[in-house]
Amino acid sequence: VSTQSTGSSGINAEYGDFCKMLFIFASVLLFHSCSAERGFYIDWDNDRFVKDGETFQYVSAGMHYFRIPHQYWEQRISAAKSAGLNTVQTYVAWNAHEPQPGQYNFEGDLDIVRFIQLVQAHDMALILRVGPYICAEWNFGGLPPWLLGVTSQVRTSDQDYMFAVNHWLKVLATKIKPLLYKNGGPIIMIQVENEYGSFGCDHNYINVLTWFFQDSFGPDVIYFTTDGPGGYKCGSLQGTQPLFTTIDFGVGSDAAKDFAKLRKFQPNGPNVNSEFYTGWLDHWKHKHSTRPAEKLGESLDKLVSLNASVNLYMWHGGSNFGLWSGAQNRNGLIANPTSYDYDAPQSEWGDVKLDKYWAIRNVTEKYFPGNKMPVPQDSKKLGGIPLNLTLVGLLTDQIGPETLVKRFPLPHTMEQVGVFEGILAYEHEVTPGKPLVNVELEILGVHDRAYVVTDGIFVQVVGREEEVKFNVTAHKKITILVENMGYIGFSKAMLDYNAEYKGLKNVTVNGCVWTHWNHYKINVTDTSTRRTTNKLTAASSHKTKIWKGKELLPKGPAIFSGEFVLEKSQLLDTFVNITRSWSKGYLIVNDILIGRYWPDAGPQYTLYLPGVWLKEGTNTISLVELQSYTPSENGVYLTDKPFIDGPVNPDA
Repeated sequence: VSTQSTGSSGINAEYGDFCKMLFIFASVLLFHSCSAERGFYIDWDNDRFVKDGETFQYVSAGMHYFRIPHQYWEQRISAAKSAGLNTVQTYVAWNAHEPQPGQYNFEGDLDIVRFIQLVQAHDMALILRVGPYICAEWNFGGLPPWLLGVTSQVRTSDQDYMFAVNHWLKVLATKIKPLLYKNGGPIIMIQVENEYGSFGCDHNYINVLTWFFQDSFGPDVIYFTTDGPGGYKCGSLQGTQPLFTTIDFGVGSDAAKDFAKLRKFQPNGPNVNSEFYTGWLDHWKHKHSTRPAEKLGESLDKLVSLNASVNLYMWHGGSNFGLWSGAQNRNGLIANPTSYDYDAPQSEWGDVKLDKYWAIRNVTEKYFPGNKMPVPQDSKKLGGIPLNLTLVGLLTDQIGPETLVKRFPLPHTMEQVGVFEGILAYEHEVTPGKPLVNVELEILGVHDRAYVVTDGIFVQVVGREEEVKFNVTAHKKITILVENMGYIGFSKAMLDYNAEYKGLKNVTVNGCVWTHWNHYKINVTDTSTRRTTNKLTAASSHKTKIWKGKELLPKGPAIFSGEFVLEKSQLLDTFVNITRSWSKGYLIVNDILIGRYWPDAGPQYTLYLPGVWLKEGTNTISLVELQSYTPSENGVYLTDKPFIDGPVNPDA
């Protein structure tokens, strides 16, 4: 009995000890769960970010979902993570999501929710640069050009502009709020405006815009601005914690010096470079931009050693597919090409550039060890496919009642008639019995490029703001096709509507303003073959015009089409090499507008064609050529080698 009694007491004692241990363990768990409650905030006193209770320093991958086929998003994100990057940063392209007022697109390559979810699936944070102005060398800096039909005072406190912005933010918030970090998503910060200090200095505008953001996305989000060194004095709000100020600068800059200047404006908080330039943008007629990998690694190491968080702009540039490439104003318009490779560590087509990749990964492994991910392998490419194209039609064939926008006594701009991309055709019908014989024609205020056809004969090309007078004879019609090469997306030039319209201002004949113009919207993706052989060959008896050393197409801008057949195993990424047999125009494959080509100008000669846009069996290809074509055996073909750093011609 006594033995049983002693045993029972021992068991009770052991049970009591177990309960004490369980209580202590539960208390530890409870304390841990409370102290590590999910959250992301700025610890202003200690100049750091705090994520789930721990100090957080990010090195993020700049990439834009809207520049990448959605089928490739995961590969681009995974490649960034393999380099040791822990965050993704992306802009939001308002103009792509709302191409017309009240018409929204959040599907396919614009499914921003899915992109953000993929980032989270890779255990990475996300920084969302909403803007809504984003620059990014994207058409009109991400603003919808239809705003110009409402107001020319963009990026100001203008009532019409701010109303449109506020409405857009409300729509976007329905997609984004569930993905905020506090709601279980990966979004840790949201950017307000973008480099506003390079544009204006209206603090009331920034203040109201910030209030719009807080009203749409909530007050407990880190909202931030970014500007070049010194630009934050106008681009941000000093002494107001609702706006966190960051800066941007590239390889070779003195990071310590730039951050020291920022400290005078913002004494506390973590240092952040929101745009650390791994390369640079390209322009037609200018050499392809590059930055050395060695200096990239050295500069990044310095930034991280200063405990700064940094975004690599760009980690992966992608492409300006369609008509999305923008332009800048540097003593006139200079347009961006279709490629947005940016000389980034991950190329436009998704392969990593090993020198830059390792320059980055060596730094991340030094400061954040433990990365075991393999180096991404290059994808297999398709090449060696010749393409045979034949003339199938003219752009002027579209001119008719179904494409007529309006008749006006004087030419109107594209914005005035509601055409914000592509080509607008102006046509004057000559009075019967009163032909214009060898008259002097002048086209005033061309924006951005005009192609002149009289009685079905291609007679002249006029560049932007060129003052050119030339003689023409017209018995029936004068047709002027004006090309929009992309809206300027940077600087105060965006505000100057008189300088930044698209279309033309006036036409004179022998010095007199010429009136009665029909305006037609030309669809550059309409490659249907509704033409007649007689119409295409009717110009053969006329002498072909020469423009800058090349023969113009006899009848004006024309469409060349062909087909090529692929097996399932050939559905790979490839490049369409458009040689100098061609001049300037648009590439369309399987009814998808790939983008602009301009081999007369350079430096881009191949256009990246994602394999996911090809299909087994018959594929179609069309070139909408605006100027010249010289028949040659290999004028256009599919190749497995990109060529975006070719020779340039400033006079194209």
